[in-house]
Amino acid sequence: MIRLGALLLSALVAPSVHAAQARPSLIPMPTKVEWRDGAVPIETDTSVELRGQAIITAADLVQSLGSKRAGTRGSAIRLVMVPRSRIANPEGYHLRAAGKRVVIEASDPRGLFYGMQTLRQLAIGASGRRSIPAVDIQDAPRFRWRGLLIDLGRHFFGKPTLFKIMDQMAAYKLNVLHLHLTDDPGWRLQIPAYPKLTLSEVAPDGTPQYFTADDIRQIVAYAADRNITVVPEIEMPSHAGSVAGAYPELYGKGAALDPAKPETYGFIEAVVREVARLFPAPYIHFGGDEVADDAWKDSKDVDRLKVQLGLRSTKEVEAYFVRNVVGIIERNGKRPVAWDEQAEAGASTDVTIEWWRKARPDVLDAALRRGSDVILSPVDRLYFDYHQGPGEPGAPWEGNDGGPTSIAKILAWDPVPPRFTPGESAHVLGIEAAVWTEFIQSERYLEFMTFPRLLALSEIAWSSQAPRDEREFEERLRPHIAALRARGINARRGEWDAYEFITH
Repeated sequence: MIRLGALLLSALVAPSVHAAQARPSLIPMPTKVEWRDGAVPIETDTSVELRGQAIITAADLVQSLGSKRAGTRGSAIRLVMVPRSRIANPEGYHLRAAGKRVVIEASDPRGLFYGMQTLRQLAIGASGRRSIPAVDIQDAPRFRWRGLLIDLGRHFFGKPTLFKIMDQMAAYKLNVLHLHLTDDPGWRLQIPAYPKLTLSEVAPDGTPQYFTADDIRQIVAYAADRNITVVPEIEMPSHAGSVAGAYPELYGKGAALDPAKPETYGFIEAVVREVARLFPAPYIHFGGDEVADDAWKDSKDVDRLKVQLGLRSTKEVEAYFVRNVVGIIERNGKRPVAWDEQAEAGASTDVTIEWWRKARPDVLDAALRRGSDVILSPVDRLYFDYHQGPGEPGAPWEGNDGGPTSIAKILAWDPVPPRFTPGESAHVLGIEAAVWTEFIQSERYLEFMTFPRLLALSEIAWSSQAPRDEREFEERLRPHIAALRARGINARRGEWDAYEFITH
């Protein structure tokens, strides 16, 4: 259930940073905006009216505004459900503000929700004396998947941090939170059948550095109220050193989970079953990246498996392992997602591929040609652990090619290049930025690396394909940065803000 009333209330009564602007700065830019003369006053006697399907109750909002459901002489906000024949995209909406009326129409609760986010940005003035400029907006997203990955395996960030990030994801119309829950340094999800996984995941002050089942239920519920799907990732067979520390028998003598032991698949079955139970998302991400050529060079178990099954290479062993994992995920009612190495390793088209290796567009193209769904996360455009400007701190690896991962660099990227056919383009689910945390330990630094690049992500994930003017976007961005900082979020304003983290 979307708590639309509470969200709208916070939007209408919060201080505005747009007070001095005749036309508010909208991010992401809607598909079609027609400004008109005049404005609709939003005052204490403004009513909220529901038309059509009663999807929510606005009683809390009406009571807080001190108005009536209808019949007031003041202005009114109408939320209207319309047939899908009127607004085909379930996330699309039509917003009109004129005279004393603001009308938001949508064919799905998600569309109304996103119309509300635009309304929040349109509001000008102080509490009790706000107004909405007269405008006609028709809007719908370009991509279905508008995601952000937070790496919790390297450094753990708890519920308050995730809630804070989700609030801003919803405000800027992002709809997927990808939680990287496990990696070599840490396992961040309690699995009852394997209690030793989280036994050592405790901060020096005794605070748990992992999520319980109740924590996940709270995170998922908070996300659902904001139209965000939480996609869990459990890394395997590599990037699973946290398993080796707790249950070394599942590793054997290799450098990745042992694909020759039945106990390995029993472990994976138990983990996937618990993850599928806790996360209602249709997807489970199993990683599958960076399996070294010598991952199992010292494993006699794997040597015997290769002889038994006629497997000649590490890639073939990896493919055998992944077929088993995909089967487990699908038997638990979920769709498997993996990094693009699995497309190269021959994963079936049932596996959604997340492409990150900018140097391997051939792997991306091959995945699309064979009909795999794809999420685009190129390391040099959407990895937010890389530096934002010259001399600023950030990850030292291949994402630095081509200069800093700046707002301008993000905006210059067109996710769907002309070489894709219409059929191939249809398999691009969307885009996702990643905040890897090898070098990010504090919430303040996490925010600095995420904001305001998150807003540039929103712009290219939602807005229609078009040439993007960097200076025009920077003008729209400026008041949003001020608003983020007013809410206590450490959004980067310029290179001078990086000095604090040079030695982070």
